[in-house]
Amino acid sequence: MMCSKLVLLLAIVAVTARHAVSSTVGVGEGTLVTGESCRQTGVLVFYRIKLVTSWSKKLFPKHYPEFRPPPHWSMTFGQTHNASFRLFEMKQAATVPVATFAETGQIAALEESLAQQQDVLFDEFRLPKIRKGKGASEATFFVDGQHSSVSFMTKIVPSPDWFVGLDSFNLCSRGRWIDRMTVPLHPLDAGTSSGLTFTSPKWPTNPPGVIERITSRYPLHFASSFFYPEVKHLPAIAHVTFTKIKEYVNHNNVHKKVKRLKHKQRSKLLKKLSLETPTVASGYAENAVIDDTLNAGDCRVSEWTAWSPCSQSCGLGKRNRMRSVLQTSRPGGRECPPLSETQWCGSARQCTVQDSYFRW
Repeated sequence: MMCSKLVLLLAIVAVTARHAVSSTVGVGEGTLVTGESCRQTGVLVFYRIKLVTSWSKKLFPKHYPEFRPPPHWSMTFGQTHNASFRLFEMKQAATVPVATFAETGQIAALEESLAQQQDVLFDEFRLPKIRKGKGASEATFFVDGQHSSVSFMTKIVPSPDWFVGLDSFNLCSRGRWIDRMTVPLHPLDAGTSSGLTFTSPKWPTNPPGVIERITSRYPLHFASSFFYPEVKHLPAIAHVTFTKIKEYVNHNNVHKKVKRLKHKQRSKLLKKLSLETPTVASGYAENAVIDDTLNAGDCRVSEWTAWSPCSQSCGLGKRNRMRSVLQTSRPGGRECPPLSETQWCGSARQCTVQDSYFRW
């Protein structure tokens, strides 16, 4: 009899608790969100990504590069996407585009491969190079309910095939968009080059290995630049922070308005960069073949093709141009510059006259 009463009492408590939860989880005053709030149609979220690097002689004294090339970081290349896309996978062989980026820092192969997967990608972003071992770089991007994951890569320079990055980091956690999150980053080995030190020659690994995290005891070799057997864990060589700037709901054509807003922000950034960075500083004129000041071993490329037509007649669109390699770089020569270039184009005006100007 006592057993039956106990079972009945527990059942009443369970039903009461379930009712309490169902009455608080829902859309109403105070705005407690459901477990599917990130996934609802029409939600668009604007994020900032900031990469802060900590590569210093104090933290990583072994083999710290003192001379040319000095320690620095490549441009960061990333994208937001759905759950079916993987930029790279730990314990799996690197794809050819990922291996090329990890070894050279060149993104042309990655761009070409990603162009074939536009159905799973949502937004693309690039962070400027960090010219020293310690520094910071940032950019912005969009995600939505169907494309809530972010992936990116940054090459460690100099290194054989080492990089930092994240694959498929989901910004939707427990049904809510993450407001702010900082993630420590550790060096990763692409498994395609057998060098053990920062300045090792690039000896191809045959057969190629898999992508592995570099630790204080891996690779297990005293010559490794990250081999510190006296410590259990290496300090993070970088951190990345994601910050939610604003969340939008699909009303008043918010997608078009946010695209226009981002177009304005990128236009300001491009204008600022063009003022701060003279075109001739890199040794390449914008529309010319490589000039005569280059050495015989330097990479040489063709002239740019004409710009492609803009993808949009109104609103935010893109156009592209390409160039090809006439001569690959030889040992000691300058590496090839980017082979493709994308510009935002179109009009800041809306496609219809009914919409009012977007306000924060």
